[in-house]
Amino acid sequence: MSAATLPRVVGHRGAAAVVPENTVASFRRGVIDGAPLLECDVHLSADGHDVVIHDATIDRTAQADSPLRTGAVASLTRAALDTVLVGEGEHIPTLAQVLDAAVRADGTRVPLLVEVKAPAAAAVVARILRERFAPAELADPETSPAWVISFDAEALRTVRGLLPEVPLLLTSTVATPELLTQAEELGVAQIGLRIADARAADVERCRALGVQLNLWTARSEVELDRALELGCDTITVDDPAWALELLGMEQRSLPSRSTDV
Repeated sequence: MSAATLPRVVGHRGAAAVVPENTVASFRRGVIDGAPLLECDVHLSADGHDVVIHDATIDRTAQADSPLRTGAVASLTRAALDTVLVGEGEHIPTLAQVLDAAVRADGTRVPLLVEVKAPAAAAVVARILRERFAPAELADPETSPAWVISFDAEALRTVRGLLPEVPLLLTSTVATPELLTQAEELGVAQIGLRIADARAADVERCRALGVQLNLWTARSEVELDRALELGCDTITVDDPAWALELLGMEQRSLPSRSTDV
């Protein structure tokens, strides 16, 4: 693999292995650690507000002394969710807060992959991104400040209808015929596959569609190596600094290109 083809790292839920996941602190850490891309998850509260959390409940991530420690996100108001502590005293952020955190010290933006977990949140995500960014900013996948991701093709269809400019990523565990058909119909910029389930034939099918490939989530050197062997454009990791260091080692180990004519 040449240096030019090494994948870009996506900080999964910020820097989830280092700082409590999907918190402002986690996204700031991902920025500091040099992640070229960040990823967050969005649910919808009972009163229709965006909620950056992975699970459909707060049970797993609420810390032991949180004022509220259990409950479904969809049955709780945003005000109630604001009282939840999710590790190291961090709160559950809004998408706007995450977008504000995804900025480097020099003022440049780290692109954010916004995963719609609850299909009902799709329209809210589209509205927030439409209010934040001009269509021309979103149009080029190489420079867009935000993408929208989902396992749910209908959620992406909703976003496509409301915000046609934003790049889409349809993700799944494996590249089923249905997934590939949906990806083609939606005109996605990337397809996501789980590292453990991806096969070389799946990668080739994605390439045949002319879309980029994301592989998720590398938490060990074995998983990182497998993703590199398969080949991908972006790789999702829980610890961006760790992955970037290993990818740097990979790059340094590559043979120099010959300058002979």
